[in-house]
Parts: sequence; structure tokens; C-alpha cells
Amino acid sequence: MLRLITGALTFFALAAMALVVTVTSAWAADPATFRLTPALLDRMEAATAEAHKLPPAKKKQSEDEDSNDDDESVEDIARKLDADPRVRAILARHGLTSTEYATATLAALHAGMALAVEKAPGAAKAVQGFTPAQRANLELMRARKKK
Repeated sequence: MLRLITGALTFFALAAMALVVTVTSAWAADPATFRLTPALLDRMEAATAEAHKLPPAKKKQSEDEDSNDDDESVEDIARKLDADPRVRAILARHGLTSTEYATATLAALHAGMALAVEKAPGAAKAVQGFTPAQRANLELMRARKKK
């Protein structure tokens, strides 16, 4: 009986840990709740500049056929970054993970797009629906643009 209880407790503890990891990973990979920082943007810019110096990787024919860049999630982008060991090494040198880089890229893209159209009619109304992180990212991108 004791083994059964111990086994059940171990199972529930492992299940709880898996749930925490899953929820934490999902939360961390949400560009709408991800807060950008100046230091993070600097590291991303440095990594991007270094990656642009790389010669293009040869794609397999299946990659060309399956490529659909229109609706990529953080996970899709991270998977593509991880597929190239050279890119993984560059991100690591700059203290970034592929998921962090992908999430931050989408968060910065969203803030940049909002900044680009902020003087358009109706733009103020759209910003009302932003999360606190998105508003902070918009302000950060606005400050960087002024520099």
C-alpha cells in the first residue's frame, strides 16, 4: 500500500512539474506579454548583424516546398533558428535562446508596426486593447526611434 501511495505521489509531482514547465514555456513565448528591454534589443541587433554575415544555408528541397512564412508562431521561428547550428551558436554567444529571440522579434515587430501607424485614424483606439507589456514595448521602441 505504501508503494502505491508513494508511486501516486511521485506521478502527481512529476505531472505538476510538467504542467508548470508547459505553462511557463507557453507564457514566456507569448509576444503579447513579453517585455522588451534596451539590453535585449542591443543583444538581438548584435546577433542579427552577425547572422547576416553568414553565407546562406543550403536548403533541402522539402524545406523549400514546406516553407510558409505567412503564419509563423514563436515555436515555428525558434525551430527554424535551431535548425542551423551556426545561428544557434550566434544566439548563444549573445546570451539568447531561439525562443527568446523569436518572441522578442515578434514583440518588437508588433510595437514597431503600432509605432508606424500611430498617427493614422483609429490607431489610438487600437492601442487601448494592448496588454501592459505591449504598451511598455511601444514606449521603448518610441524612445529608441528618437535616438
